[in-house]
Amino acid sequence: MFCPDCGNKVGETDMFCENCGFNLKKFFQGDIKELEENMNMENDSNVADSQPTETVGNSSGGGLFKFFDLKSFVTRLATGVALKLFSNNISEVLYTACEIFDMCAKDSAETRLPSCIMFTNIKSLALSMNVDQKDLKSLFEKFIKEKSSIGLNYYLLDAGDYTYQKKGFWDGGKHVSLGSGNDVWDYMDVLADFNEKITKKSGDAPEYLFIVGGDDVIPMPCIKHYIKNDKHDDSIDTDLLYAYPYGEKVLSLFENMEIFKYDQQFFIGRLPFGSDASIEDLYNYLYRDLELTLGVELKEAYGQCDPNWKKTSVVVADEVIGGNYMRNYDGRLTDEHYYRRMILSPMIYNENVHQVFNTEAQLYYYNLHGGNAVRSRGYFGAIYGTNQTVPVIEPEHLTKCENPNFVISEACYGARFIGLDKNHSMMLSSIHNKTMAFVGSSRVAWGAVDQNDSANVGISYADIMAKYYMNALMQGATAGQALYLARYFVLKSCRAGDLRAALTVTEFNLYGDPLMAMRVPREKVSLDKAASPNVPFHEKDVAVGCYVEEVKCKGEESSLLERVRNAVDNNILQIHDKVNKLLYAKYGIEPRNIDSIFKKRYADGHQELEFNYVMSDKDAEIPAYLSVTSSVNGDVTNVTTSK
Repeated sequence: MFCPDCGNKVGETDMFCENCGFNLKKFFQGDIKELEENMNMENDSNVADSQPTETVGNSSGGGLFKFFDLKSFVTRLATGVALKLFSNNISEVLYTACEIFDMCAKDSAETRLPSCIMFTNIKSLALSMNVDQKDLKSLFEKFIKEKSSIGLNYYLLDAGDYTYQKKGFWDGGKHVSLGSGNDVWDYMDVLADFNEKITKKSGDAPEYLFIVGGDDVIPMPCIKHYIKNDKHDDSIDTDLLYAYPYGEKVLSLFENMEIFKYDQQFFIGRLPFGSDASIEDLYNYLYRDLELTLGVELKEAYGQCDPNWKKTSVVVADEVIGGNYMRNYDGRLTDEHYYRRMILSPMIYNENVHQVFNTEAQLYYYNLHGGNAVRSRGYFGAIYGTNQTVPVIEPEHLTKCENPNFVISEACYGARFIGLDKNHSMMLSSIHNKTMAFVGSSRVAWGAVDQNDSANVGISYADIMAKYYMNALMQGATAGQALYLARYFVLKSCRAGDLRAALTVTEFNLYGDPLMAMRVPREKVSLDKAASPNVPFHEKDVAVGCYVEEVKCKGEESSLLERVRNAVDNNILQIHDKVNKLLYAKYGIEPRNIDSIFKKRYADGHQELEFNYVMSDKDAEIPAYLSVTSSVNGDVTNVTTSK
């Protein structure tokens, strides 16, 4: 055995550690020798064989849902070896504290397991799934009970049946039953009140928020798009608002980007359901969630990308590739189909992708195109050197995945789900099969373009999001922490006030339990201090914001003012010619007509120009757009493309 405080080897009968003086008898509180003799390590097959101790009635299925005994399962995995716990590192908490029989680590003053609010509306969810509310509530209660058996606290917040702790004028407390007639601010108010109540009761504020249900159960906030006159979208669906339950005032803070200076309250994840969902979908996810409380062990990964972004994709996935998690097809697939462990599409497309799709992976990365049309069910790839897109992977492929997994998709609308069923949403198809956490965009996403010079590969926006999300997972962060860190690095990599950076941070959402984590080898854990939700993205004194003016390039006008403006515009057009030459030389993009030009002035005084191009035919199923940013002197600083 080893001392849980300093790691020094100790004898089975020692009462104190001779190295640090730790009280071993108080910590273990039992006969560890007997525990080690009677409870051996068991593999994943033991999970399936574990005996259920609780049942939940199911009026829709006519049977019984059964949960296994999580505490007993964790106990059987115990080795009797404890290492020092780090309360800020969830991997240490989940992979050591949960292995100690009877969760004796709770006696340590330094140890505090994270807690989570499960936010739902049982009335609305029961209606959408056509089940009895009592059965649904019982299912949540059994899940929460199992988690609490090993010290993880999940608190159920039912927006359909809630009494405020605030005292009403006429009675002891205001009771509400929220529904479709209530807006997001009503739900945010309930959340803020409940969070305050739990914080006072437990002494610690919950760090995680797990929203259970789609937009029809807990409304998904929608804010104005950061880019005015955007040709794709005028709004952004984002759950990030719930991280700041400060009321309606946060809306203006989001729109002017001041919100990134404020403390978050939660790491957030949502478990949505499609129009064809049933209570079995909820039960199956919660059952997997219990099974995988100790994390999903990463053994294999799969990556698939558009060939025009293959170099960028390899940079994004460098940690995964370097860890030898992706299958090696060297010598078996041609350069046309494969690039440094990444599958290239549409050379490999929806009809033959099953031949190389790794159904046994625990991590999936997609850098492909996506669309918002109903018929655009899956992801697309563009034929190399063109903007002609082909369907390359669709929802039914994701139902073939055999192992619990995490997904990160850079595709435009890659995680869309509102109003869709599982057959028309990659995210819904994935999350209701084996995926435990899916990160994707609700709107058009932007990323870097490969340059001809292979030695010069950059990443932007969605690329940064994907890279740091995967890296954080591999370092022991929870899904909620990993998304926070990815957002943090997106904003830190750009000038404060960058519109596409703000867009990326808000449009990428997490679907699944935010407490879910990768089970990584202990020697690979490198998060000295995992991110806390109450650490702002920006410093308080950082100037944020961006004023955008569209440049009109017209012919000579009669007024002096217009002639002066025209002279300025002609200078910009000269810069545009310079940009066109660079695009051809470095990116192989032929000169084309400009779609729009913007002059941007940041709050810190920095100025730049933005040139936008339509790269595809107007009738293309997946429209393609290119954006080039330059200094006012014409030096190109960034080239990005829609996904």
